[in-house]
Amino acid sequence: MQGTMKAARIYGFEKTSKSTDLLRVDEVPIPDIEPGEVLIRVLRAGLNHGDLHMREDAVQYTSEVPTIPFLPMIIGHDGLGEVVEVGPDVSNVRVGDRVVVMCSITCGYCKFCRSDRQHLCLAHRVMGFIAKWGEAGSKRILRYKEGLWAEYCRVPATNVVRLRPDDDINEMCKVSQMTVGYRALKRARLHSGETVIVNGATGITGIGTVLSALAMGAARVIAIARSPARLEKLHAIDPKRVATVALGKGESITQKVKALTDGQGASVVADLSPGGVQTLVEAACR
Repeated sequence: MQGTMKAARIYGFEKTSKSTDLLRVDEVPIPDIEPGEVLIRVLRAGLNHGDLHMREDAVQYTSEVPTIPFLPMIIGHDGLGEVVEVGPDVSNVRVGDRVVVMCSITCGYCKFCRSDRQHLCLAHRVMGFIAKWGEAGSKRILRYKEGLWAEYCRVPATNVVRLRPDDDINEMCKVSQMTVGYRALKRARLHSGETVIVNGATGITGIGTVLSALAMGAARVIAIARSPARLEKLHAIDPKRVATVALGKGESITQKVKALTDGQGASVVADLSPGGVQTLVEAACR
């Protein structure tokens, strides 16, 4: 597809830049596509705390990871769209399909990618996110650094999931964040009837984890977060199975979990807000 499009691009970070004009809407060329790729017209693109931390340059990385990404860059790492063009060798979608975009880009051939553990891939990067692309990105991976805050986006065909014709895009645009918890619980081999602790339960990923645990048959989900008001909304989803620990009210994780489980602890812990790992380990059954 020829022509130009509007795109929101980041040019720097609040901590290190003197300019306040760090995010600009530019007119840029519509991406070209090659074999194995699709071009989507973006219908919905998400905004989350990661985007805010990225602008602030508050994302934490180890000293071994290069800290200078390739800028400017189109941001946005959640969303969905409609396929408007497909490259050669693409058979899983066709023009007109609505798709959810999986923005995690990996090498595809390392031991982690070949064993369904792509999140551990050493080349793993996220489209539209300051993942410190630096020197770690191959030409293939760098090709997909641009995100979804644009009218169009180029994506590997393996990174899109086709929606059903009757799916509500306003609901499905939240799926990518919510499925993080589902995958984690599958990897943890959660069984029906077990007790699950979800720390950081009131963010979108935490809510998705709670809902996934309930759908997978957890006998009890212990949701931990700071806000009592937001925890009450989670509790209301299934009052018999969802219990809460409100850190904002000074409640103790260890004491509350022991009381709720008759001292046995939980079978699975999903920690979405690292910082109290030792306490959570103590609350899990041995």
